[in-house]
Amino acid sequence: MKRICAVLVAISFFAVVFSCEALSQDTTSPEYDSVKKTIEQSISWAIEKDFDALFRLWDDNMFHFWIFSNSLVVGLDSFKVYAEQWKDPEFRGTRFQFKDLRIVFSRSGDVAWYSCFLDDCGIFRGKESCFENVFQTGVLEKQDGRWVHTLMHGSYPIDKIPEHYVRRFYSKSINPK
Repeated sequence: MKRICAVLVAISFFAVVFSCEALSQDTTSPEYDSVKKTIEQSISWAIEKDFDALFRLWDDNMFHFWIFSNSLVVGLDSFKVYAEQWKDPEFRGTRFQFKDLRIVFSRSGDVAWYSCFLDDCGIFRGKESCFENVFQTGVLEKQDGRWVHTLMHGSYPIDKIPEHYVRRFYSKSINPK
């Protein structure tokens, strides 16, 4: 019985190690730099406000959900309508930083998924604000020789929601008047 348990523990250990290795990011992939650039462009477009570049980064059937419930967008045409808000001349991106960016490729090499913590800053009406440490995930697919987003999601872990959002969205439920 002890021998069977030891064998099962050993098999479980190697299965976990093998699975983690299989899912670790592959910075040696010939596509790594292209995927990383596409991910960076999905945020950096706002600095120059290059909407054509932004829309080229997305699949026609894309899915987007970014922090607030009104950011749920399905389909590129709907995303173009959603993006109208960023055309306000008083808005522009200023800087961004990806932290702990991890990119994993499918076995076939034509799909990649990623995760990171993102700082995304911009100016609106002369005041800079930043989404800091947003947990961002996404899926990209290589289509016709270029990488495009099929899915992007950004959220805060429940224990990391910035205090000003807690006050803004939950103050009435905490202190009903």
